[in-house]
Amino acid sequence: MENTNSYFHHALKVDNDLCTGCTHCMKSCPTEAIRVRNGKAEIYGNKCIDCGECFKVCPVKAIFIKQDDFNELQNYKYRIALVPAVFIGQFPEEIRTSQIYSCLKKLGFTHIYEVEHGVGFMINIIEDYFKDNPDRKPYISSFCPAVVRLIQVRFPSLVKNIVHLKAPVDIASIIISERLTDAGIKKEEIGTFYITPCAAKIAAVKSPVEDSESAITGVINMDFLYNKVLHMLSNSDRIVEPINHSLSGRDVIWSLSGGEAQNFSGRCFAVDGLRNVIDFLEKIENEEIDSGGLIEMRVCDQSCAGGVLNPNNRFVAVERLQRRAAYLDSNPDGRSCSIPSFSKDFNTRIQQMMSIDEIKPRSILKLDDNLQVALKMVEGMKKVKSFLPGVDCGVCGAPTCSALAEDVVRKHAKSEDCVFVHKSSEEINEIISRIWDK
Repeated sequence: MENTNSYFHHALKVDNDLCTGCTHCMKSCPTEAIRVRNGKAEIYGNKCIDCGECFKVCPVKAIFIKQDDFNELQNYKYRIALVPAVFIGQFPEEIRTSQIYSCLKKLGFTHIYEVEHGVGFMINIIEDYFKDNPDRKPYISSFCPAVVRLIQVRFPSLVKNIVHLKAPVDIASIIISERLTDAGIKKEEIGTFYITPCAAKIAAVKSPVEDSESAITGVINMDFLYNKVLHMLSNSDRIVEPINHSLSGRDVIWSLSGGEAQNFSGRCFAVDGLRNVIDFLEKIENEEIDSGGLIEMRVCDQSCAGGVLNPNNRFVAVERLQRRAAYLDSNPDGRSCSIPSFSKDFNTRIQQMMSIDEIKPRSILKLDDNLQVALKMVEGMKKVKSFLPGVDCGVCGAPTCSALAEDVVRKHAKSEDCVFVHKSSEEINEIISRIWDK
């Protein structure tokens, strides 16, 4: 059962009917957000960052990602699909982009808007941000919501270094919504639905980092929509609707590893993969790395191409997107301007809507709001740890001895849950049965 003490909305859920309490998820979690209680995995909401590591390693698929009901599209007269380039990268090259978009319209979308249309805005706004905030170096990209949450809960001292700007998907949603409302369409008639490659972006839409309402109406799992489109393509004559591509190669590879950092001057870095991101953040926190430019961080290997909801191999998707980018750059009709050709007033309005006023630290290390109580709890943790074995075996249902000590002082567990503190086999069997079920 999911812990109700949650700072965030979470897309990751546990199916107790399938869960066997095998600990794969518990051991893979980077923020120690999972425990095993009564033979079932339990997610601690205040620690989970929706990175999807548990989803990837679960051998029985007991952890799933909850999306919005696809039927919600029917609640809106104008239904916009916010399509990331990585979605197109899931399909073989012989399937044209226009064919995919034709299928999306048959599924009920009235408009197709590519997320990377917002990249031109993003580059200019980030450069202005650098000029206006020279004291916030090193600059950490806010593109990956799992990275932002990871910093909030595990590296709260680095929150100030996150670029306080929304991601391209937010820009895309705002642009298309504003264009439609400017044309006289009522706001309540417009629904924007993002096709997501990962769980973290679902969570980010439901509870944005700035604690405000998202510009995106709903989120649809990429694998779900991919299978629908693929089925339609295999059972049709692949009717093609004309489409005017306005993306550049730079736009298409923005969501790939290195695609963002390469657009900025200074000493920039591109880091992908959860363990690499954590290691790099530790070095930043210890001031071992000097960067005058942007630090692009993505939790997934190969960035969004490695998202847990992508149905196909990430390396194949990367190669397809690189080929698409090369084609667009070599085709004069496929090039775009640095910013879409809207009026100056419209551009200014969009830029004003892109700032994030505040990103709050939400440290998992915080024990209590009262400092004196927190200090007593720290002392209690030290006392509990002093007689634990320190082998991090996980038999207690917590990933480490430190995690068990914290659970004990929070009254979520007992020190006796550690089998090493017992002498009789009867006591050990009783504890194991309570934690892992009979």
